[in-house]
Amino acid sequence: MLETSLEWLLRGFGAFWIVGSGVAFHKAREMVLIDHVLGAISGTPEDPLLRRFLFVGSVLTLFSGMGLVLATAWALLPLVLLVGSQMIYFGLMQRKRARALTDEERDEAQVSDSTRRAFLLSVALTLATGVAVWLGRFNW
Repeated sequence: MLETSLEWLLRGFGAFWIVGSGVAFHKAREMVLIDHVLGAISGTPEDPLLRRFLFVGSVLTLFSGMGLVLATAWALLPLVLLVGSQMIYFGLMQRKRARALTDEERDEAQVSDSTRRAFLLSVALTLATGVAVWLGRFNW
């Protein structure tokens, strides 16, 4: 009973993540446009780190969501890559914050609360998927 509930909970999260990946991809496309406009106005290009992270994250979220909906153990691969990419992003932002010379640069290098919550959700979902694979509910 508990294994079946876990499987369907993960499938539900998968559907949610497929929709969320579309939202993240749309947001990344908006950021590209805004960065181009701001770069043209200021004469200096904007840092592409955040929008690259959003593009990569949206693709990995889509693939992990599809794997969860299909209840396949292959969902672990994009989930682990997603968590890894988020950890790399946090490290890059921490380094950027340490090298910041002004308060404005320090504020720009601050990781948002929504990004931190998304990371914690990704870790929890990866662990839950690992449990589902271990219990035999998600097969290769």
